[in-house]
Amino acid sequence: MTARPKAREQAPSGIVLLLRLALALVSLGVLGIFGWMVAHRLPYPYDLEWMESGMLCHALRLLNGQPIYAPPSVDFIPHLYTPLWSMVVAGLGKRLGDVSYALGRGVSLVALIGALSVGGYAAFREGSSRLTAMAAMMIPLVTFPQTGGFLDLARADSLGLSLTVSGAMLAWYGRESHGRLVLAALLLVAAFFAKQTAAPMIVFVALAMLATRKRTVLTFAVCGVLSFGLLLYWQNRASQGWFWTYIFQLHQSHPFSNKRAFVEAPRVLLGLLWPGLLLLLWAGLAQLGKRLGEQSSLGLWYLAWLALGGILASCVGFGTQWAHTNAYIPGVFFSSIAIGAAAGRLLKRPAGPRITGPSQQHRRARLLREALVLGLLLVALVPWLLRLHPRDHMPTQADRQAGDSVIAVLRSAPGEVLIPFHPFYAHLAGKQTYLHRMGVWDVRGTVAGPVRGLVAALATQKFSRIVFNEKVEYTWQDWPDVLLHYRVTAYIRGPRMFEGAQTAPALVLEPIARVPADQQSPAPMLQ
Repeated sequence: MTARPKAREQAPSGIVLLLRLALALVSLGVLGIFGWMVAHRLPYPYDLEWMESGMLCHALRLLNGQPIYAPPSVDFIPHLYTPLWSMVVAGLGKRLGDVSYALGRGVSLVALIGALSVGGYAAFREGSSRLTAMAAMMIPLVTFPQTGGFLDLARADSLGLSLTVSGAMLAWYGRESHGRLVLAALLLVAAFFAKQTAAPMIVFVALAMLATRKRTVLTFAVCGVLSFGLLLYWQNRASQGWFWTYIFQLHQSHPFSNKRAFVEAPRVLLGLLWPGLLLLLWAGLAQLGKRLGEQSSLGLWYLAWLALGGILASCVGFGTQWAHTNAYIPGVFFSSIAIGAAAGRLLKRPAGPRITGPSQQHRRARLLREALVLGLLLVALVPWLLRLHPRDHMPTQADRQAGDSVIAVLRSAPGEVLIPFHPFYAHLAGKQTYLHRMGVWDVRGTVAGPVRGLVAALATQKFSRIVFNEKVEYTWQDWPDVLLHYRVTAYIRGPRMFEGAQTAPALVLEPIARVPADQQSPAPMLQ
């Protein structure tokens, strides 16, 4: 007879059940909207963001057996990234016959699903709540526009993220096993070779492993250092030193803004994450007061440590010249894992030592705590969900037609073409690809410059047609004397960009006809 009242005392109240249902529905809504948006973006055959084109040119060169780390030339200048994403896309492209936007985005999407799955697993393992783990892992998706809209692009961000979180979690949960730590070290090294912004997270993982004082940590360290050193040596030797020039030296030549790094970036991240960070702070204080039960606190502290590492990586990344808001991705992602774990711990927190047995006071305190936790998670999602306008990120039929018209302009040219803001478009038109506009900026005034062959190619009118974006109006100096050898023959409206720099193909240039020397009029004699 006494069991029934106790069961009713422990049952969640109507408001808590309502909050749980609301959180589950909002989380599923975020996932559904994101999936719907990505389904429309994945097959789009043109740039969603202008550097997708350059990344696909990396993969195309590897597919064709050409190096990507070589002296900057009119033929090609690599982006300042490590090569793993391009190698994966090129390898798949070899099996499929070509590289494409859908293939590149598909690699990123699979990597994103992997990252979310591993992050959700860690949040559930430490928080013991599927609901809070799922809800927290929706934070990176619902803040998709605020972190640049890069998660599904043909770029290396999601692959680097997936390898980093996989290595970080395998290192922690496999720290008793030499074999698992070897694999964890290899995954983290691979993360660096996907995108070198993984380096700060690798340092945070290594410090955490060192703090465990496990004998297996030596295996982790030796394997990581040796594999990194060997891969670095191989890449540098194969490229005659150009690999290190592009992925390190040119980065160092870019100015660093302390204001962007340590004022603007923390302000933005706090604005994106403050409800979840409150939960993390609450759980941390409760853990210090030994109010979160008997479950080990080490895992929660590890996730909080990784969150700090992600935030630091985002701040440093955003401080670099020309950095975009995709720099915020590590800070948001790793914080979300810790938030999911913290929320789960708080939901399942046992009664305090002063409260023995079920009582009205205990019931009210528990319901208030659960309502606050669920409410804060809702606040972390709902405002950003209301601001998420998926159609702003989805191409339309008009965008496809604009892209088709640009390809037609390129295809109808009798010879080679140059479209430096979107070089992969030349491949779509059946032409050879050449350098990307961003590469010209990256090497300008650095140890890598100048761009080999660019002046001669323009002076000899190597290209039968050039298509520039409208932004060239402000940077004609990057194309030496181009207007002495080419003239603008048409203005077009190419497909817009949906992420990153807002720019579109706009100007068509063709060679100025040269008058043969024997047909030139003699210069008038001075009287």
